[in-house]
Amino acid sequence: MAFTPAGSVRFTYKLEKGKKSQIEIKTNQNISMTMTGQSVNIKQDVTINQSVEVTDVGSDGQIDFSVVYDRIRFKQNAMGMEVEWDSDNTAASEGNMMAQQIANQLNNVIKQTVKSSIDPLGNPIKNNSSEVLGETNVSGFEMGMLVIFADQEVAVGDTWEVVIQPDPSSDFTITAVYKLDEYKSKTSKISFEGTVAGTEMNGTPAKLSGTISGKATIDSKTAWLLSSTSMQTLEMEMEQQGQKVPMTMTSYTELTTK
Repeated sequence: MAFTPAGSVRFTYKLEKGKKSQIEIKTNQNISMTMTGQSVNIKQDVTINQSVEVTDVGSDGQIDFSVVYDRIRFKQNAMGMEVEWDSDNTAASEGNMMAQQIANQLNNVIKQTVKSSIDPLGNPIKNNSSEVLGETNVSGFEMGMLVIFADQEVAVGDTWEVVIQPDPSSDFTITAVYKLDEYKSKTSKISFEGTVAGTEMNGTPAKLSGTISGKATIDSKTAWLLSSTSMQTLEMEMEQQGQKVPMTMTSYTELTTK
């Protein structure tokens, strides 16, 4: 972080090797889709707990992370059928066939380590989540959840635009406009809104478009994300067994770090 005489500030990530954080991500989402002429509505609540450690800081400012999935809690209601699964209490769902289908995927995620890298402004450089997690559709800290900063000084009220491709296994991109809403010596507040677009996910054709908006609180000295909330609405069309499946998904996500 650097100040200018005009009272503006330039944020960059100032993280030390060995820094550790505990991150919790709570997502509530509603999914509506049409399959074989029938409408299906699904409500999901997912809580992900991750351990994040800075493993290296390069001379060019690149920051490398290791991200471990410590715990996942999953709750779903699909057409009146409810299912719950908790990686810390798998015995509770052993008698539920649907829960076991979910467990077969999510169990492979627990304690797995994803490697992720960003540049000093927060732009995603790379991550190996698709190799480590496969097609589980789990979305954690490594999937572009940090604030992306402007490559210049900004004052309160200023905005800047960024284009992000958070998932290397997908071509979907986020075009977002950030705004510095408040600056204080300890914390700063930033809001953002943007659009999402893409044509494939995990190698599967998926026409995707939508909007995203939210707010974030960061540490003013290190630029590290302390908390954030975001609302996302997506329109998708995927192909399953030769049939096109239109889908609408709305989600609300809360992220907190310790």
